[in-house]
Amino acid sequence: MQGRPPLTPVLCMLLMARGSAVGQATPPREAARYVLRATVATTGVEGSVDVTFTNQSPRTLDDAVIVLFPNRFARADDAVNDFNRPFVYPQMDFDPGAMQILEGRDGDTPAALAPLHLDGTPDGCLVRMHIAPLAPHGSRTLRLRFQTRVPYRFGSFGHFEDQLTLLGGWYPYLAGLDAAGVWQIDGPPPLANFHVDLSLTPPRDVALNGIVQVQASTVSVALESVHYVSLVAAAALQRRDVDVGDTHLVLLERPRQRTQRISVEADTTDLMREDLADMLVHRPPGMPTPPAELVVVQAPLRMDLVAPGEGMVVVSDRALRVLWPLRPFHELQIAQGVYAELLRRRLNVREADEDYWWVSEGVSRTLATRYINQRRPETRSVQDWIELFNIFALVDRFETVPKIPFVDAFFEPARVADPLHATVTTFNNARPPGRVILGKLREELGADPFATVFAACLAADADWRTCSGMQSGRDLQWLFAQWLQPYPALNYHFEGSDLNEPTATGFRSRVTVRREASRSIVEPVTVRLHSLGGRHVDVRWDGRGDVAEVSADTDRRVYQTVIDPDRKLIEDRRDDNARPPTPQVVLDSAEVEVSSTEFGISGLVVGRERYDYRKDLAAAVFYTNRGVGFTSGARWHFGTPIDATSFRHNVYGFYSFQSLNGDFTDERHPSIKTPGQLSSLGVRYDYTNVFSYDNPTDERHLRLYGDWYDRSLGGTYNYTDWGADAVLTHPLGSYRTIGAAEWLSGFSMPLGSRDVPNQGLYSLGGSRSIRGIGAEDELARNIALLRAELRQEIYPEIDRNLLDLLVLRRAQVRLFADSGRVSNSAGRAYDVGGWALGMGVGFGAVYDFMGFFPSLAYIEMATRVDGGRHTGEVQFLFGTRQAF
Repeated sequence: MQGRPPLTPVLCMLLMARGSAVGQATPPREAARYVLRATVATTGVEGSVDVTFTNQSPRTLDDAVIVLFPNRFARADDAVNDFNRPFVYPQMDFDPGAMQILEGRDGDTPAALAPLHLDGTPDGCLVRMHIAPLAPHGSRTLRLRFQTRVPYRFGSFGHFEDQLTLLGGWYPYLAGLDAAGVWQIDGPPPLANFHVDLSLTPPRDVALNGIVQVQASTVSVALESVHYVSLVAAAALQRRDVDVGDTHLVLLERPRQRTQRISVEADTTDLMREDLADMLVHRPPGMPTPPAELVVVQAPLRMDLVAPGEGMVVVSDRALRVLWPLRPFHELQIAQGVYAELLRRRLNVREADEDYWWVSEGVSRTLATRYINQRRPETRSVQDWIELFNIFALVDRFETVPKIPFVDAFFEPARVADPLHATVTTFNNARPPGRVILGKLREELGADPFATVFAACLAADADWRTCSGMQSGRDLQWLFAQWLQPYPALNYHFEGSDLNEPTATGFRSRVTVRREASRSIVEPVTVRLHSLGGRHVDVRWDGRGDVAEVSADTDRRVYQTVIDPDRKLIEDRRDDNARPPTPQVVLDSAEVEVSSTEFGISGLVVGRERYDYRKDLAAAVFYTNRGVGFTSGARWHFGTPIDATSFRHNVYGFYSFQSLNGDFTDERHPSIKTPGQLSSLGVRYDYTNVFSYDNPTDERHLRLYGDWYDRSLGGTYNYTDWGADAVLTHPLGSYRTIGAAEWLSGFSMPLGSRDVPNQGLYSLGGSRSIRGIGAEDELARNIALLRAELRQEIYPEIDRNLLDLLVLRRAQVRLFADSGRVSNSAGRAYDVGGWALGMGVGFGAVYDFMGFFPSLAYIEMATRVDGGRHTGEVQFLFGTRQAF
């Protein structure tokens, strides 16, 4: 292939091996040794690294694969969207990271380097270095000069304000070499020994794999048996010390900037210290004795609550800053990070490099769960909360699409350990987290046998794969090979059922379950048979094959069968898991719109099958200045999904009834009042691509509508109403600056002798028309409306906490201009020369509800400026989410 160097036989074998399942764990081998010298600035690192390694394979090597992790951040990521962008980039705009090899030497000989492009690994992250032939058991030192640009980014690799957080990979490192001589480019950094000499400009407080130095200009440390070098450096880190038994606990906090907390509860620093001490004192049985010193460092993590620091625990500076009922979820993941660090040395000795990370994550999560169950027995699980508040569609969707930061603290099932592939251990693979792997093992063995195996393997010398097989007396390598690869597309559904066949003692029921998967798998499946009187019977399919018939005897009639009732499986869809389907009624949305001239409140109630987001029955009740009423009908959602609960195409068909407010008038004709009722049949088609409604940056929305009002439907008036509404938004050079526009074209036509009532006419003003004009200033049958808005995010971020219920994060300023016309003549409505004009400013508040759920509210001030009626009067408007 032109422009690409030929691959050696070793790399050809590597390519062939990439699609295979993870193999057997390998015994510990001699670790590479790194000598790392670098100058560290706020935005970058420059230095050199000498890596000495031994060819412990039977194959002669003539190349080495070098990993340049920072190039993972060189290009914008499609996984960054309107929801998570503020939690990834501090000012929402993409900021690239990069690493460049300035020089490479094989010993003292200059060596040629060439980029290596392989599927599954971001371009630029792999370099092949030509070396002189290295025979088996031979050693070699590779010398690399490098330059790293650190992105302005939240998370485990980036800088934010005055803090640099680099948890591995900020220097070039050698890929792992397996026993066959194949470079493991889709694996984590291998275990190594490091000697590190750093020069910091300017001097900073530094935590380097748990070694802390204050206002250091140089740092020289030796690190034995770590996978990577973790560096946290800041202008100042506030140190809090406490002794917990024989362990000295060091908590390094980020200085609080622009922070205010109004609360009756203890300061979160005190809560953190108390929790950390409790996690050490009441750690579950079988864990190693805590080290003489344990260092916990705060970092600006926003999507992840905890990150491994290989000698220290790195936690988010927002940890525990949630409403108290949610705090145990944060404590769970903090405990997981602490226990992973306590287990690190034990697991380093016994686990192969490719297994260390999932074993560490899975074992520490299991131990953390035990700790929370012991110390917080009253804590509800996230599924308990979902069931408790499942009358709200927001909570219902939360189970399927949890658009919150720190999601791992709340949910155990996950297809990918790191959806953003933003850490040095996960950027080049898409494997599930360790807690999922151990969950599969638990389901295969059963709860009690798993507990026995877990206790034995926690303290064993053998690696987890070998030990679990020995302790269970079963060959489990197939299970690890099956799940330690990208998670399959997967769905279970009923293929048939024969319920309630009479027997001598009751009834016998049979059901057939089918699995559809993108690759062959085996996993146990529970089927629950619900009987009258609230009783149920569980039957288990061992998961072998793609289809199975299970049966059970019950003393009462079975009325429903359910696949996976405890929601342990990770499926693409769950709406086909119950037969007959479970009905569900939820409050989908409740909206309030307030202005100086109008008030409106509405609530939408939806009935559907549980987990079926493609069709439903909906009923909305509303009260406005115009009247009070309801709308009910069917809705269909189809086309390319936006997420698991919403779709691009939506069609509604409904009946509406409204009792009119007879005092609602057109100010130009105050004596004309139109009491009575409106009743209609209507249809709506909506196209939308909005993933997150709070601040959509590239919105495309189109609505086509039509309504037929008729006395035969129970109303007082006969007329029709139809039109179109289109909205678009787009970044203006930056995601902090969004341009928004809306075009509305609407028409009404009376049928028969009666005119359109005041309450059915289009309004020139109000929150949905020209802001700055009263909702009753001018009404007519036709409308042409153009609205434009400039939305500007204001930084830096702030932390204004009110009782841990509402936390203000940042602000948004809006400038807007609305123009248009209403007229009983359709032609005059489109006469631009007669259009009215309203202008104004607004303020948006981006806040966290209960400290964990991102939301937005706004207040606007507008006035009419075209010289028409009430020009110069000020109107105030308030609402939630974006106005359009």
